[in-house]
Amino acid sequence: MNQVRKMAAVAALGLLASGTALAQSTYGRPWQGDFWGYIGASAGESKFRTDCNRTVTQFECDTKDTGFKVYAGGRMTEWLGLELGYTDFGRIRASGGEVDAWAVPLSLVAGVPFGDRFSFFGKVGGLYGRTDVTASLDTLTSTGHKSGWGWTYGVGAAFAFTPQLQVRADWDRHKLDFASGREDVDMLSAGLQFRF
Repeated sequence: MNQVRKMAAVAALGLLASGTALAQSTYGRPWQGDFWGYIGASAGESKFRTDCNRTVTQFECDTKDTGFKVYAGGRMTEWLGLELGYTDFGRIRASGGEVDAWAVPLSLVAGVPFGDRFSFFGKVGGLYGRTDVTASLDTLTSTGHKSGWGWTYGVGAAFAFTPQLQVRADWDRHKLDFASGREDVDMLSAGLQFRF
């Protein structure tokens, strides 16, 4: 299952990159201003902000894991753009169950450049996500899978090594549906971004 999700993420990034490049080569600048596109990949720590029943000592409680994301976007100006991505939050264990989750966010990105190399930005948007909760025995966790729409917001910063290559750090919060209800999943990540 994990291999399938990773292959889907790589395929989605390829499609996003080729679509953005085709749009630029075919239409030039679709908006007034300095339109440009970018792709990127990041990894970091995801944290499921769920209650973990520590009174029942036989259950493992680990609400953090390593996650990753791939994304592509376009900017109409230096301070306003759109971004589409795929985020895999990894797996956690809480109250006797295991949780896998992923999301496809679409966000409006607004930022401010500081000089030629630094930029800071905020983003807000919607997402489509899926969560799978499994357990081998009867536990305190509601099991099952949930798919649906939610929302996301976050902040970040980037530093440009060259006009095309940047290192980027993000903090994002995602609202996802679980079998037991809606919960927050945070992600702190860093990675590389290529601008074209």
